[in-house]
Amino acid sequence: MNFYASRGFLDAAAAVYFKGRETAIADVRIGDDVLRLLVVDGKKIVTRLLFLDFHQPLAESEIDGPVRPGRYAQWVSRGVIEAGAWNSERYRNMDLAPFIDWTRFACFEDYREQLLTRHRGLVRDRERRGRALASQHGKLTFTMDDQREDVLALARAWKGQQLNGIGFPDFFDDPQTMEFFACLRERGLLVCSSLRAGGRLVSTWIGFVHQGAWSGWIFTYDPVFKKYSAGHQLLIRMIEESYRLGHHEFDFSIGAPDYKMFYATHGRLLGSIGTPSPKRAMELYTRKLLRQHSPGLFAAALRAKWILGSAFRRTSVAPATAAEREL
Repeated sequence: MNFYASRGFLDAAAAVYFKGRETAIADVRIGDDVLRLLVVDGKKIVTRLLFLDFHQPLAESEIDGPVRPGRYAQWVSRGVIEAGAWNSERYRNMDLAPFIDWTRFACFEDYREQLLTRHRGLVRDRERRGRALASQHGKLTFTMDDQREDVLALARAWKGQQLNGIGFPDFFDDPQTMEFFACLRERGLLVCSSLRAGGRLVSTWIGFVHQGAWSGWIFTYDPVFKKYSAGHQLLIRMIEESYRLGHHEFDFSIGAPDYKMFYATHGRLLGSIGTPSPKRAMELYTRKLLRQHSPGLFAAALRAKWILGSAFRRTSVAPATAAEREL
């Protein structure tokens, strides 16, 4: 069972995004698959949340109690492929969640050798940049779970700057984002990894470790250190620590940008199941057209929707749309 179907994640989501509402966790059958989801007010089945990246159908042994019917869900795991087999044209109606399958490697050096075989020049270049970062700014210190106050504060500032720079909405503008992270931390579920140079925070990753899989949502760095490949300096240390801790997987979550595919060995194919309502089908069709043919307009539409949603959530006592995924 993945993290997004766990009681800890779903309880935190209910506490923050559906505050004051009646919520329950239920097993929901959509087509041939059963998902574990939040149900609000006894009827609204929640399949989209801002920080719910993808659904993993339950195994028969994981189904617990009565199963209620559902209609539609996006971003559902449909199988696993090797990272090199990913082709967005071939899988045009799907997305990818890349990951490293540690069960394929007898030791970390075997994985590193695979990286060198595929990307020797880039690996060597990033190692050189890491040495330059330490030489010019001080000793590099990696912390798997850094609970110092500057980690979340600076991650918020850096990520917001990045999102605004590309015209996308900044989800940190909504106070529920920080509240959700605080709720996860109270439950011992949030992991904030960091890399510091001479004590100064350089880059950070905000996520979680669940049942031997390390994953997360926010990966960002101080733009001042961009020339040192600051994000990669943190990520390679996290990846090595994941292997050392005996994890079976390091998961990069939904989306397949180059930096994820550089490290990934495999990926989960994500597709939809069931039949959307006519309203949802039209929304999906419109989003697809905008994303393919007018990325700038797509980003502007997302931004406008997010701003309107945030304003509504600040003034409404029953934020029915608060948990809908915007990105």
